[in-house]
Amino acid sequence: MTSPTTAPTADVDPVTFEVIRHRLLGIVDEQSARLSAISGSKNVTEMSDFNVGIYLPDGAIAVMGRTILFHASSMGSMVRHVMADCAENPGINQGDMFVVNNPWKGAVHGPDMAIVAPIFAGGELIFWSGGLMHMPDIGGMRQGGIGLDASETYQEGLLLPPVKLVDGGRIRDDVWNLILSHSRAAAAMALDLKGLMAANHAAGEGIGKLVRRYGVDELRKVMAALIGLSEERMRRRLLELPDVTVEGVGYLEVDAARAEVPRVAVTLTKTGDRMILDFSGSTDQQPDAKNCTWAGLMAGISAALLPTVAYDIPWNAGLYAPLEVICPEGRVCNARKPAAVSANIAGAAYEVQIATIAALSKLLACSDEYLGEAEASPGGRPSMWAFLGVKHDDRHVIGFTLDNLASGGSAYHDHDGVAVQGHHDIERTNISNVESLEFDYPLLYLWRGLAPDSGAGRHRGGQSIGAMYLPHKVRSLLPLGTQVFQVPDNHGAFGGLPGAQPAQTVVRGTDARASLAAGHIPGIGELAGQRVPAAELRGALSTNDVLVVTAESGAGWGDPLERPVADVRADLRGGAITAEGARRLYHVALDAAGDVDPAATETLRAAVRERRRGLTARRAPAGPAAGPLTRVGPIGDRLEVVRDAEDRTWTRCGCGHVLAPARENWRLYAASDVAAGPDVAVTLMVHESVEFRRYFCPACGRCHSVDLVAVGAADPDDVRLAATSRKPLETT
Repeated sequence: MTSPTTAPTADVDPVTFEVIRHRLLGIVDEQSARLSAISGSKNVTEMSDFNVGIYLPDGAIAVMGRTILFHASSMGSMVRHVMADCAENPGINQGDMFVVNNPWKGAVHGPDMAIVAPIFAGGELIFWSGGLMHMPDIGGMRQGGIGLDASETYQEGLLLPPVKLVDGGRIRDDVWNLILSHSRAAAAMALDLKGLMAANHAAGEGIGKLVRRYGVDELRKVMAALIGLSEERMRRRLLELPDVTVEGVGYLEVDAARAEVPRVAVTLTKTGDRMILDFSGSTDQQPDAKNCTWAGLMAGISAALLPTVAYDIPWNAGLYAPLEVICPEGRVCNARKPAAVSANIAGAAYEVQIATIAALSKLLACSDEYLGEAEASPGGRPSMWAFLGVKHDDRHVIGFTLDNLASGGSAYHDHDGVAVQGHHDIERTNISNVESLEFDYPLLYLWRGLAPDSGAGRHRGGQSIGAMYLPHKVRSLLPLGTQVFQVPDNHGAFGGLPGAQPAQTVVRGTDARASLAAGHIPGIGELAGQRVPAAELRGALSTNDVLVVTAESGAGWGDPLERPVADVRADLRGGAITAEGARRLYHVALDAAGDVDPAATETLRAAVRERRRGLTARRAPAGPAAGPLTRVGPIGDRLEVVRDAEDRTWTRCGCGHVLAPARENWRLYAASDVAAGPDVAVTLMVHESVEFRRYFCPACGRCHSVDLVAVGAADPDDVRLAATSRKPLETT
């Protein structure tokens, strides 16, 4: 957002343009600072679960904050709904502010409450400002306003269409009391709402100073030029990328009643300077709270698009101009009211992000220039570790540890993923301070550190965080929102393996307190007791129970068999992978001392390659290609499209073997098998309705793709370059 720019219109002085642009960035930073100072909520100060921004009179995003990217498009949509619903009655006037948290009016889900305010100059509406944050509680059937088991939105707490909360500079007590009466955390929510108001005051003051110095007309020109600049640069970037149709998918957790694995599926078609994102192939809306509305769909697209393709372009409404989004109402990612939607941040909205990242990365991976921006999946669907308790002094507590935010980052074609990078949709990630959390909540940390065995690959995914908690000074402590994860959703790229799933385990009846009394902090391997998944726990924890939690890790890029032995040895010695992970996923032989044996490893890996070459393919070998072959472009860093002397196009492995005619699905010509869960991750639960399929070069044995698909489904065909004159295949 601070990259050099030039105003795209001749009537805006470039120096003035840059001065005002940076001042606008300073204003949104001041909005964030005021919200953080007044709210005091852990959702703001530790989780950064908020965003702020400035908008044109029609709701177009002019400048946005850099915190939760899910919220990037939310407030612009809310502004448009305020204008549609409130312009005539009760009216939009100077000093007004409007509160909104209805998912069909722009919010991602109910706990995301926003206050937007018109900014006037000379009696004319010139801009809007907004602040949005995740509230601690909005009522409803479950604490926190997130009911995973809700079947309709009416169970999910207070959902406000645009309502005037501040009238001419004065808070409306009736609306204020109505909102707070629905919250289990009314005192905290009152500060949160005032923090949002303060963010709007900061924007109004900042814009007022700019108007007095430069005038309304000049400010309008700069904002219009800024949006035009982003659109121009976005279109230029698309023109630099090849025309292609690619697909991405994000899987939700299995619906036990239907024995179905819902999915968010996107087909991305890039032609010239336009891009179509079609989600029509997604599953129908679900009977629980994993759905999202159109607002959640756009939130997931924004979280994927901004840092992946528009990483060096100013973030505003101009980025969306070249996009067309298609999704029929009634899909899980565009649910029809009264569908439940409160859990979509760990459901459909998150999977829109995952699917869109996958599709955008495949688009980027078809370009030599932008291959370095393509990524495997970042940390997958987040766990929701929370608790409800009564401390020793009879104070009631409810909250999240927030450690789950420290998920691992994606692997790339030339480097490993970043450890504890944090969620892709959170630009500035924070997690709980250990001492603060122990002070506020009835818990003691026994350990917090990096969890081993992230997504394997030639470049591995980033490690996530792990933690061990012991109930402390507590009368009662009950876990909330625990889940059993059976469907991986963070997919490896070009032969890389999926990232680790979240894990939530309770070790019952440990001697951890006796160890502490003896001056020793027990490690994970030292905990004696019965280990049970937290989701199977019934009732409160005892004071001798230990909670062991790990967040989701990043996925890998490339065949793990090709990870250099020296890198595996360093990972093993540094604790990034376990001995089991080294043997099973990287096919490394260990000596009696537990160190890597290079000679034995080479023998082992040669045997694995030989086994792969012996696997059968769906179709007989293609060819021959008429030489000489001319390179057309890449599909990742180990596959490419080539053209022969007869102007036919082919898909070729990096080893030189011609796999398939480029007009056809190369997977049909690859050696392939179905892998069990232990073959793709150290700990992984895979529902019986889905399976992992691996596809290898029949000549060199390199793994080119590991795909999670429904049992019985056709082989994926996820990259179709226009240069291959390929006919679109029927959707299965």
